[in-house]
Amino acid sequence: MTFTRRFVPVSIAVALSACGSDPVLTDRDGGAGDASIGDAEVVVDGGRGDAGPPPVDGGPACATRDPEFPEDPTAGAWRQGYGNPGVGGDLPNVNSIGFAADGTVYIGGEFTTAGYQAARNIAAWDGATGWRPMGEGLSGRVRSIAVASDGRVFAAYAGNDDWEARRIASWDGTAWTDLAATDDPELDSSGFPLENDAIEEIAFVGDTLFAVGSFDTIEGVEAHGVARLDGTTWSGYAGLAPDRTVEAISATSLTDVCIGGSFSTLGVVASRGAACWNGTAWQARPLPFEHYIGFYDLQRDPADGSLVGAGDFMLDDTGTNGGSIARWVGDRWELVGRGVMSVFGPGSTSGVRGVAFVPSGMYVGGAFRAIDAEEPRPVNAVARWRDGEWDDIGGVYAEVGFIGGDDNVYLVAGGPDGSVYFGGLFTRSDSVAVSHIVRYDGTYWSALRTPGEEYEGVAGSVAALEREASCAIYVGGTFSYAGPIRANSIARYTRDGGYQALGQGVSGSVRAIESLGEGRIVAGGAFSDESGTVFRNVALWDGSQWRALGGSVDGEVAALESVPMDSPDSRELIYVGGDFENAGEVPAEDFAMWDGEVWTAVGGGFTGHLDVWGEETGTSVRALLRDPATGDLIVAGDFRAAGPDGLVVNNIARWDGEQWHAYGDGLGARSQVPNALTFWNGRLVAVGDFQSSGETTVRHVAAWNGTAWEAVGELTLEGFPHVIAVEAVGSALYVGGSMQFGEGQGTHVAVYDGTTWAPLSDGASDLVEALVGMDEGVYVGGTFDRTGTSPSVGLSLWQFAP
Repeated sequence: MTFTRRFVPVSIAVALSACGSDPVLTDRDGGAGDASIGDAEVVVDGGRGDAGPPPVDGGPACATRDPEFPEDPTAGAWRQGYGNPGVGGDLPNVNSIGFAADGTVYIGGEFTTAGYQAARNIAAWDGATGWRPMGEGLSGRVRSIAVASDGRVFAAYAGNDDWEARRIASWDGTAWTDLAATDDPELDSSGFPLENDAIEEIAFVGDTLFAVGSFDTIEGVEAHGVARLDGTTWSGYAGLAPDRTVEAISATSLTDVCIGGSFSTLGVVASRGAACWNGTAWQARPLPFEHYIGFYDLQRDPADGSLVGAGDFMLDDTGTNGGSIARWVGDRWELVGRGVMSVFGPGSTSGVRGVAFVPSGMYVGGAFRAIDAEEPRPVNAVARWRDGEWDDIGGVYAEVGFIGGDDNVYLVAGGPDGSVYFGGLFTRSDSVAVSHIVRYDGTYWSALRTPGEEYEGVAGSVAALEREASCAIYVGGTFSYAGPIRANSIARYTRDGGYQALGQGVSGSVRAIESLGEGRIVAGGAFSDESGTVFRNVALWDGSQWRALGGSVDGEVAALESVPMDSPDSRELIYVGGDFENAGEVPAEDFAMWDGEVWTAVGGGFTGHLDVWGEETGTSVRALLRDPATGDLIVAGDFRAAGPDGLVVNNIARWDGEQWHAYGDGLGARSQVPNALTFWNGRLVAVGDFQSSGETTVRHVAAWNGTAWEAVGELTLEGFPHVIAVEAVGSALYVGGSMQFGEGQGTHVAVYDGTTWAPLSDGASDLVEALVGMDEGVYVGGTFDRTGTSPSVGLSLWQFAP
C-alpha cells in the first residue's frame, strides 16, 4: 500500500469538466483510441489489466513482490515523456500564430518548451517533422506574429521582466533581429506603467507591415495607436489619436483598413469601438452603447467581404439576445445568430477573443458558455456558425495550472490547410489532451505533436497514487484523459504499457486509492458514478466494474486503508476516513469501516479544536496507516480529541480495535495538522503543516521514537509551505507539497537521504500531491505542468540512476 494520503483545500484552481460520453479518441495524429479495462473497448488479462513485466532471471512475478529500490534511491533524473502535445513551461499560454506558404505554423505566447524541445516564447511546427525552436527565441511574451511574402517572420514581443509587447523583431530563418520598439512607458511612484505603450497586433497588407496598440511613438516616429512600415520608414495617420487601445486590424488594401478596440474616439472621429480608413478619411463603425469593452478581433467574411467583429459587447438591452460577435451591415452592427452568452443565457454575454473563417464554417473562441438565444445550449469556450445556426463542436477546458476564470481561449485563426487553430490556457480539447494549442478540421480535433514523442501526461491533476505490488500504479485525481485514453479521474498505468481506463471511471475527483490485490482497488474522494445514483465518494473496482460499498458515505473521502482476509472465513475490512457524517445509514463521523456487508462507525468520533472565540471547530481525517507490527490503525487529521471520552491526542492517534491511544503531545494544533503518514526505517513518520509537538519544534516532517516526536533533519522552506505527501523509498524519504526553497533551487518536492534534505533537481512547477516508489523510480503526481526542465502534466517520474 502507498501511504500518500491528503485532505487539503488546493490553492490552485482546477477546472472540473463534466464526464462526457465521447467514445473514442479523435486525435488522428495520435494513432490511438480508448484503451480501457472492463465495460469499454479493450479488456486485458480478463479485466485486471497488464500483469506487469515478466520475471527477471527466474525471479518472482511482479504481483508477488514489492518494488526493489537501488542502494542510493536519491540519485536520478526527471524522465521526459509525461507532457501533453503542444507548448509548456511555468503557467504557459498561446496567444499568437502565423502561417507560412510552405505549411509551417508559427506559435507564440509564453512558454519554454515546444514538444520536448527548449523554445523561448516562439516556435515553429509542421505535421511532418513536428516542433522546432527558432534560434534562442524571444525574451518575453510574443503577442502577435506576421509572416511576410518572402517568408520572414515578424513578432511583437515583450522584453525581459515586461508583460506588454513593446518590440518587434524579424526572423530570417537563422537569427532574430530587432526591428522596432515603442517608447518605454512613464512609471508611477510604485514603478508601474502609467500607460501601456503596447503593441497588440501586427499584420501585413501586401508588403506593408501594420502595428496597432496603445503606443504614441514607434522607433521615435509619432504614430498614435496605428503605425505602418513601408519597408524602411514608419509612419502614422495625421490627426489619429485613439483615446484607448487599438486591439485589432483587418485590411484588404492600403485604402481599406479597419481597426477595432476599446476606444470611443480616434480624435478625428467619434468611433465607439471600430473605424475604417478609405484612403482619405476614417469612418466610424460604432457600437450602439457607450458602456462596453469593445473589439478584440476583426476578420472579413470571404463569402461577401463583410467585416465581422469579436469582442465583449451587447447590441441591445431587451434581455433576449447574447452579444460579442457581430457583422457590419452597412449602417450598423448586427449580431451573428443573436450572439453568444454567459452561463446566465439571454440578456448576458462573455468575451469572444477571436473569430476565423475556414471552409467548414465561422469559428469563435473566448470566455462564453452558451449559444442559441432561442433555446440556449451550453458550450465551453468555442463554437461554430454554419448554415445559419450555432454548433457546439466540443469545447476546450483548462484543467491544470493557474486558471484565471473562464477566459481561457486567447487565439482563433484559420490556417491555409482549412483547419482552425485555437490557443490559450486550456489543457484539453473535447477529445484530446493538449497543451495550450489545438487544431480542428471541421470534424476531428488534433494536437500539434512531434512524431515519435511520447505524451503520457494527464488532462488535469493527480491527487492519489497507489501501487499494485511492483506491477503497476493507479493514478487518481481530476482529469478526463490520461495519455491518449479517456479515463475519467482514475486509470491504471505501467511504464511499458501506458494507461488503461477502469470502465467509465468516476464523475468528480479521486483523492485516495487502496489496492486490494488481484486487480481490485477501492477509490475515495468527492465523486459519484455518471448517473449519480449508484455510488458516492467511495467505490470498489472489482477488476471488471465499479461497485458501491453499501450506501456509500455522505462527504469527501480523503484516506483509505484495508485489512486483508487472514482465512477463508474472515472478511476483508476497508477503513475510510475523510469529512463525512454518515456511512450508508450509519452515523459515523469522519471514520468508518466496511466489512463487505455493512458499515460500522469506528472510534466514537472526534472533537475539534477551539477557535479564538472558544467555539469547537470541525473535524476531519486526512491519513490512515496500518501498523504492520501490531495491526493497529494510525489516524491523522484535524481533531483535538478522539473517542466518546475525549482523549486529547492533537491530530494523530492509534486505534487498537477497542480504544484510542495518544502519540505523546500529538502534532500541531488547529489548522496545523498532519496530512500523510508512512513507515520509514521502522519508524512512523508524519508530514503536514504542523510546526511543533507540544514544546518540541518539528517543522513539517516528524518521526515517532517510541516516546516522543522528533524532527527529521532540518527542512528549511520559504514562505508558507504546505507539505502534503510522503513516500519512503528504501533508505530515502520523499515529500511533496507546495514548497519553496531558496532562489534558483527546486520547488514542491524534496528528498532526505538520512542526513540532508535537498530539493529534487529543479522540482515541479506547481503543487505535488502524491508520491509512489516503483522499480524504475518515484512517480510524482500533482497540479504541475513541468518537472525539471521538461513538460510533465499531472504525472512525472523521477527515474533512478542506472
